[in-house]
Amino acid sequence: MEALFWGSSSMDLKLTIFLLGIAFVVSLFVFIFSRRKAFSFVLLSILANAIFFMGVITGSDMFDFYNMVWLLYFSFFIWPILNILFIVYYASTGSKKK
Repeated sequence: MEALFWGSSSMDLKLTIFLLGIAFVVSLFVFIFSRRKAFSFVLLSILANAIFFMGVITGSDMFDFYNMVWLLYFSFFIWPILNILFIVYYASTGSKKK
């Protein structure tokens, strides 16, 4: 397996944490400026899943090195299903105006 970008598992972990921080800030801005709690939660979940999925697709050793193989399987198999359920829930309830 190869490292994600920088050639080491520690840099992959730092990059993943940095990108998760950016995803959190983006969803926080969406929450503050649009006041849609459900949409900001769905956005955070989708962005975080995309970040971990990027690590899975590129074959990062980060998951093996830090004993997070469960997160690899969770982000590849279960998290996308949860995101689909979140989107369906938001589409059925969150987009209606009160």
